[in-house]
Amino acid sequence: MHQTILTLVILLLIAQTTLAYVLRNGDYRIYYGNYQAPITHRFFTAKPNSRDGNVQMYPREDSNYQIWRLRNKGNGKVTLESKGARGKYLGLGRSDARPGSYLGVVHKPVKFRITRKFGGPFTAYELAYPKKVDGDTLVVSLDNGEGREEPYFVNFAIQGTVLGAFKMSRVSD
Repeated sequence: MHQTILTLVILLLIAQTTLAYVLRNGDYRIYYGNYQAPITHRFFTAKPNSRDGNVQMYPREDSNYQIWRLRNKGNGKVTLESKGARGKYLGLGRSDARPGSYLGVVHKPVKFRITRKFGGPFTAYELAYPKKVDGDTLVVSLDNGEGREEPYFVNFAIQGTVLGAFKMSRVSD
């Protein structure tokens, strides 16, 4: 009897852990744009260089630089590794996080907090820096301010002040 109860408890814990993930581990394209007009989609694109590199938004390409390997790290946190630049992750392009800081493809991953936003065809995901900065939550956003032209750089912004949620489509294996 005790073994049956223990087995049920373990199975429930495994099910709870599996269901707790917002997205399953796997390869994804991260993008924004009008869901009815794919031509407007712009994708996170790794632009590695000899040191680290940056992340910019480009139209869809048949390139592994637009594919990101999502790995769940527990407690609603994920890392994103560039499939085109193995060993390089979406992370801080400089030593500290603050509003306006650019993100890069770097060797030290950030464990972003991932949250599902909206629903249905509008489902999008917010990636937030794991710690508050000066009392604010920083989210992954775009540096597309006035006068800026594409390709936009990916940066941090204060949650609720700008576009902070992106669509994520799983790439078949």
